[in-house]
Amino acid sequence: MDATRYALIRELFLAAEELPVDERAAFLRNRAGDDQQLIQEVMSLLREHDPVSARKEGESAKPVQPPLVSATPVMPTTTGKAGSPTPRLLSSESHLQTTRRGVAVGGAQITQHGAQRTHASPRYRDESTKRRSRKTSIVWDQRTRRNRRWNSGWLWVAAVLPTALVGWWTYRQVDASLRTAVSKELAGVANSVTISTQSFLDDRSQLVESWSRQPAIRHAIVELADLSRQPDAVTLLKAAPQTDLIKGQLQELSGSDDVKFVVWNREGTILASWLEDRADVGSQVAPSGAANLVRVFRGQRVLFGPERLTDSADGLVPDTSEPVMANMVPIRDDEDRVVAALLVRGINTFNHFDDLFREASQADGLDAYAVNRRGVMVTRSPKAMYLAGRISLELGPDDVAANLRVSDPGKPTGPENVGTIHRHALPLTLAAAGATSGQANEQIEPYNDYAGIPVVGAWRWISDWQLGIVVEREYQIAFAPARIVRFGFLFLAAMLTITALAAASQIAKQSARAHAAVHPLSRYELLGELGSGGMGVVYRARHRQLGRDVALKVLRDDRRHREDRLRFDREAKLAASLSSPHSVMIYDYGRSEEGEAFCVMEFLKGITLYEVVTRGGPQPFGRVLFILRQICDGLGEAHKLGLLHRDIKPQNVMLSLDPSVGDWAVVFDFGLAKLVQPEAGAYQTAETVWAGTPMYMAPERYRDPAGMDPRSDIYSLGCIAYFLISGRPPYIECDPESLFALVLSEEPISMKVHRDEPVPPELVDLVAKCMAKNADDRFESVEALSARVDELRSDFLWTADQARQWWKIHGEEA
Repeated sequence: MDATRYALIRELFLAAEELPVDERAAFLRNRAGDDQQLIQEVMSLLREHDPVSARKEGESAKPVQPPLVSATPVMPTTTGKAGSPTPRLLSSESHLQTTRRGVAVGGAQITQHGAQRTHASPRYRDESTKRRSRKTSIVWDQRTRRNRRWNSGWLWVAAVLPTALVGWWTYRQVDASLRTAVSKELAGVANSVTISTQSFLDDRSQLVESWSRQPAIRHAIVELADLSRQPDAVTLLKAAPQTDLIKGQLQELSGSDDVKFVVWNREGTILASWLEDRADVGSQVAPSGAANLVRVFRGQRVLFGPERLTDSADGLVPDTSEPVMANMVPIRDDEDRVVAALLVRGINTFNHFDDLFREASQADGLDAYAVNRRGVMVTRSPKAMYLAGRISLELGPDDVAANLRVSDPGKPTGPENVGTIHRHALPLTLAAAGATSGQANEQIEPYNDYAGIPVVGAWRWISDWQLGIVVEREYQIAFAPARIVRFGFLFLAAMLTITALAAASQIAKQSARAHAAVHPLSRYELLGELGSGGMGVVYRARHRQLGRDVALKVLRDDRRHREDRLRFDREAKLAASLSSPHSVMIYDYGRSEEGEAFCVMEFLKGITLYEVVTRGGPQPFGRVLFILRQICDGLGEAHKLGLLHRDIKPQNVMLSLDPSVGDWAVVFDFGLAKLVQPEAGAYQTAETVWAGTPMYMAPERYRDPAGMDPRSDIYSLGCIAYFLISGRPPYIECDPESLFALVLSEEPISMKVHRDEPVPPELVDLVAKCMAKNADDRFESVEALSARVDELRSDFLWTADQARQWWKIHGEEA
């Protein structure tokens, strides 16, 4: 699951957990709507949850006011030692899980359960996202904005609101009328084309069937069927005079010398055809035509094509490159048994059929065409031929019919992407998919056609002949009148709004200047927004006098309750108590007279450990130990002060290049930190469920969220080591219940499976001891873990030169 869904699940869990058991299901259905998976995930958490243990931590805490969510993700607070070797960048909020160059995957990949989890599981992927770099409005000009809103409000009400209301009403009326008219027009054209097509094909099929009942033709074919049962049937059939009789009769009845025919017996053997040399006599029906032959021998009339003929296995070359359309009818003997099948073509059936759709496409902007069961266009659409002439469909104009698959390319096609579209691998358009599934419908909401152009349309399906009818019109053309009305009123409203805002700005200018001069943050210049989360917004800022970049965190406007302010205070104070160079630093903290709580933090530069693996894959063993040792230094100080981090993960450790020592790791985001022994009278959060990132949380945190033990952080350190060595987290599962089961009962996949090479036993033992299910089996403290890491580092060296080489290859944009 991603960070947004994770937060939604926790919010619903907290709300449902307060309700009686018999009311929870109805509450979730009301909140989650049709999202059954979301309901099942929350219900599974409620079944696993132990409310007695979970409330131990919150018994003495003050209730959280709605809509505050327990364990709400907060922006990373930072503290550290002044004079750190390298400048640093605070990437963004932990639960946003963003870095300067990448995004943490919060469960998008899947880990199979038990024996089903193998090295074939997908590896951890990079899902990079761009950092927001837009300029952000000044956060301390609340009074300025309030004055501007007040002064512009009455101007806007007087000038813009009436115009907007009239414009909205007019547009809605025009749009509703136009939608009705477009829908009726499309439905009418589709019905008309369908009726014409059905009538034409019925008439043509009945005509061919009447020819097949002519005594001379029928008796000749029955005699050929009898000959096919003789021992030397092929020789007899090739010399049979009945073939010339059939050909002559069909030419006379059709009035065309170009008429062509083929006769098959029940075994699919060709008995006769129009070919002079009779080379195809005795050959079998092509596999693609076997289904049609079966239907004919059931007594049905069958339409062949429109289809383009290809060279046969017998070496026969098609007599035409144009689409072929033919009628197949059964031949009955004197006892009314179907003994043969007759196919007749060459009577201009396809051209007459295509003319029906060409005439329907004459109206402005209409595109009418037919599709077969496979979603292939079988007529010469004028629009498709025009686009093909512009090298937009990867087909020539003469190759469109019976070749173009009506699939959605996703974007308008053109010469720039010729050769990149593989239509058989793309889904059919909405119209083609609806028609081939046997539906009849109209769609006036835009969808993409076969050229990626937004259209509206109607479609029908003729089951008798297995053909779909599609009528479409470009959306821009169909709704041009409504668009003109809408943009006209929008332009007028925009001009009036600009006028009102300009007037209001002049009125508020003097007040703004006076207010900004006395604001406690007026000495900082905002450079852009870094991230936003459940509690606050973090900006990149620069001290106007010192020229130093900082990370400025401001409590969100909707988080001004007393509980929120106390939580924000706690975060800043806990982070400020740390002084390790491997922890971030707090520079300033306070509130403005408007109630804006802010915290000025060290601005970290570098990349998170998640992105280290994303860029470079599994890391060298020496580097893993080197980084782990530095994290232990930062975390060890926190533990000595009785402070647990509770959210140690690769996304909360920043790595940069120090000129002297090489890699330099910094732990940040103490938003979920807790004191092991809270001080009497001190503010405590009312967390009733687990808080943190599930895939890196120790098992006991699931069983007893209130349990406070430094060894839980050691478990998370083991997960980081596993991630750096193997290149992926120890557990990945999108379903929370399955993830909990894996963490509580399953051992992670061996690191050598993901790394594709052996891992030294001493490192395997180190990770295994950190990640032991029972906390008593882990290292008793971070200091004990640090001592073991120091013992191993002599066997797995990692030098500053090696670090510089890695950063030269993988960290040029850090």
